[in-house]
Amino acid sequence: MLLPHIQTLKGEPPCHADVNMRDGAPRLTVNGEEVAPLAAWSWGLVEATPLYRDAGINILHPILGLNVAWPEPDRYDFSSYDILFDRLLEQSPSAFFLPRILLDMPAWWIEDNTGELVQTALPRTSKNLQYKTSRLSSEGGMLWTNPLAAPSLASSKYREDITRLYVLMLRHFMGSPLVSRIIGYQIGAGIYGEWHYSLAEFMPDTSPHVTNICGPVPPLEDRLTTSHGLFRDPDTEQNVTRFYESFHEDLITPALLDFAAITKDTTNRQILCGAFYGYLLENVWIQEGGHLAPKPVLDSDDIDFLASPYTYQTTNIPDEPWWNHDIVDGGGNMLGRARGLGGDGGYRVLLESLRRHGKLFFVEADSGTHLAPEPGDLTGSESDVDNLLTNIGGDGSETVDGAVKILKRDLGRMWAGGSGGWLFDFGAVMSLQRSWYDAPEIRELLASFAVLMQQRTDLNLSPVADIAAVYDTQSFFFSRHWRNERPLDQPGSVDYFVQWFLDSQARSLHRIGAPVDFLYRSDLTDEDADRYKLLFFFNAFVMEPAEVDELRQALRGSNVTVVWMYAPAYLTKNQISIETMSRLTGFEFDVSLESAPMLIDYIGKSQLRFGTGAVESPRFDTTNHDEVLGTWIDSGKPAFSVRRDEEGWTSIYCGTAPLPATILRDLARLADARLWSSSEDIVVATRDTGMLVATEDGTRTISLAHPMKMIGSNETYSDTYTLNLTMGDVCLFQG
Repeated sequence: MLLPHIQTLKGEPPCHADVNMRDGAPRLTVNGEEVAPLAAWSWGLVEATPLYRDAGINILHPILGLNVAWPEPDRYDFSSYDILFDRLLEQSPSAFFLPRILLDMPAWWIEDNTGELVQTALPRTSKNLQYKTSRLSSEGGMLWTNPLAAPSLASSKYREDITRLYVLMLRHFMGSPLVSRIIGYQIGAGIYGEWHYSLAEFMPDTSPHVTNICGPVPPLEDRLTTSHGLFRDPDTEQNVTRFYESFHEDLITPALLDFAAITKDTTNRQILCGAFYGYLLENVWIQEGGHLAPKPVLDSDDIDFLASPYTYQTTNIPDEPWWNHDIVDGGGNMLGRARGLGGDGGYRVLLESLRRHGKLFFVEADSGTHLAPEPGDLTGSESDVDNLLTNIGGDGSETVDGAVKILKRDLGRMWAGGSGGWLFDFGAVMSLQRSWYDAPEIRELLASFAVLMQQRTDLNLSPVADIAAVYDTQSFFFSRHWRNERPLDQPGSVDYFVQWFLDSQARSLHRIGAPVDFLYRSDLTDEDADRYKLLFFFNAFVMEPAEVDELRQALRGSNVTVVWMYAPAYLTKNQISIETMSRLTGFEFDVSLESAPMLIDYIGKSQLRFGTGAVESPRFDTTNHDEVLGTWIDSGKPAFSVRRDEEGWTSIYCGTAPLPATILRDLARLADARLWSSSEDIVVATRDTGMLVATEDGTRTISLAHPMKMIGSNETYSDTYTLNLTMGDVCLFQG
């Protein structure tokens, strides 16, 4: 018998939803009409739904754990899902649904199939707070935990069993009146459903199932050590590099795409399919848990959207609480703030690559508000949810004004960047016991952005950045293992390059005072050298000679300025090659294999010392340059140099990251790239949208690419504004 509110849907036609490119961005269409890609989840979703409904948010994002749908070996039961959807419809009769499906197994299956589980090279302990006391949501069966026993993604039995269960669930909804309201599915596996390989912290997966797909798993010692400083020797360490390449390209990504194909085929390709995938910035446990084979996912017709929480990078300043998200480099320079008031709220995916492949992006906005409980004993119980989640919004979120500005920043980045997102509310699982959005100031803000997001359907969202940040994934098959950074019996998650060249560098990139496009090197086109004025290659450490020649051909005559970080094209898949590095950059190099400080004295317009402060090898000095911008602190040799290539572009080599915003802005001026703010502010923009977040108090001049109105002001159009702002203020502009 149908439940009463599901019964009311009888007679409605099946939903049709898709993502199409229009006016520069992927657009969400439901039943032939473009809709705002703004959704919402709460731990107490039924109770929070009226709040979302009243704010004009019409897409709900329930999370369904398949573990509750298989209570016994011979019985499947989807009734708890039906009850949840019925209760949600009672609160919001016009709601649509974009469920997240967690491909997890019930406890009895785990106990009965120990031979199908992930095996690890390191002993499994529960010291890390990642492995907290589990909580099972009563609304859909999300098992909120990071278990110490999980199915191997390589196990054929797991794949067969979970596929059968998943298909039965899909068919259940296809045969229900709910088929008229479900616009798609987000499929999740691994840690928190984010396609981080289960137990990545303990170096999986040594099970025979993996060997059958990827070949022999290298010994632990081989995985942990490198023979060439920060790099593996491609000639002598191929057992490791090829294993990791296969682990991602032959196991993890194909598994994701298999489930995506199942989703699309079972639903007759009428609705959406997406996943958490594509994290590169702040990608944790990178060699085992990273997303290192993105191209097949981006190319797949079975994937319509990708999703990710935004930055979580916590402070590296000693003795600061974890909710302070200020990041400094090894020279003591402030690089930026990730979360909190005046923070960037930066995305972990490379948004421009997603746009070029027509994939809609949903950011998971889980910033708490002033309603969250006060922090208690932060060294207390692992099961203390208040302590795990308190101040997750960052410094400033504990006040009404700060919480509003932080959430406005999160929603503003979504709106101005041409992406979508969902609100993620843990208030009900905390001692608060209700939505952390349940305050009049927050409700008003949500309602205003629901209107803005819907009005955005009429705007041109084409990119306008003069600056692009370019990244590689394959370099992590050849770089030092993330576990090398700390003792094996201590928790950790990031390696040297992720910490400094990606995550920390992103903080200052966001403060350059201009929009920046983030993309994979594989998505660069010949036209990009003419489109952009400044290109950064942050970890292009592995390139074949043919790729070097192709890239140089694209740069020829473009007048673009290219900044190469550390060791561009130093490796091919088979050898170390300083010749290839020189061919790419135009510089000749002296190479030192002795470990030395990764710090440079900048002698440009703003004299300062920058870098990581770590003692590493190899290091590189330029020997042919037109100008020296910086030298190694110990040797005084050129480590930051400019060379004007005879083929009509400017090559800049820098021996270490991260570059502070001051230097980034100097480089932008050198390249004649537009700086939209006279201050080191956060700027996000498309052709018809813009957002600025003030990172400091004071007056600044805003120079837009074309006239826009400032939303909430006198609505006149101008390309220049002089604004006196307080740190954390958020300004929105519309063309």
